[in-house]
Amino acid sequence: MHPHVKKLLELQKVDQEISSLTKDIDSLPAEEAKRRKRLDELERIAAEKRARMTKADLDSRALDKAVMGSDEEIKKLNERLNMVRNNAEYQATLFQIEAVRKDRDVTQEECLKLLESIEELRKEVAVADEAAAGERKIFEGFLAEANKLRASRAGAVGEVRQRRKVMSEGVPQDLLNEYEALYKTRDRQAVSPVDNNYCQGCYNKITLNDTARLMGGSSVVRCNSCERILYLPR
Repeated sequence: MHPHVKKLLELQKVDQEISSLTKDIDSLPAEEAKRRKRLDELERIAAEKRARMTKADLDSRALDKAVMGSDEEIKKLNERLNMVRNNAEYQATLFQIEAVRKDRDVTQEECLKLLESIEELRKEVAVADEAAAGERKIFEGFLAEANKLRASRAGAVGEVRQRRKVMSEGVPQDLLNEYEALYKTRDRQAVSPVDNNYCQGCYNKITLNDTARLMGGSSVVRCNSCERILYLPR
C-alpha cells in the first residue's frame, strides 16, 4: 500500500470517530433554527392579537368620548330651547337635538360592540401569551441541553482533532484536500478497499491496470467511477 494512502486510511478512521462524536452536535443548529422559527411565530401571533386589542381599546375610548361629547351638545341644545323666541327656531333646535341623538346612539352601539370584542380579544391574547411562554420555556430548555451536550463532547472532540492534526502531517496538501473533499461528498468514505477487483465504495469494477498499480503500491490509485482513493486490504 502506498504510504500516503496508508496514512489517509488511518486518518479516515479518526475522521469517522470525529463524525460519530459530533453527529448530535452537528444537527443542533438546524434543530435550533426550527424551534426558534416556531417560537417567533407564536410570539408574532401573540403580539398581533395584543395590538388588535390595544387598537380596539383606544377606539372604544374615542367612541365613548364622542358619546360624552354628544351628551354635552344635547344638553346645550336643550338649554337653548328655553331661550328661543319663535317657533321656527324652536323646531330647528328640536331637529338638531334629534340628529345629534341619532348619531350618539349609533356611536354608543359601536362602542358597546367594541367593548364586547375587547373581552374576546383579551381571552385570545391570554391564550396566545400562554402558548408563546410555554414554547419559550421549551426552547430555553433545549438551548441549555444543547450547551451541556457541546460541553460534554468538547474534550473528547478536541483530543481526537489534535490526534488527527498529528496524523495528517506528511501527507501532501493537494492529496489531503482531495481526501477531505471526498470524505464530505462520499458518505464519509474517501478511501475505499478493493475486493475481487471491485471498488467497495461504488461496487464498480476497476481495470486490470489499476489492480496492478495497487499491488505495486508505488502510486495513489483512484476509482474511475466514484473517484475514491483505493487500496488493497491485506
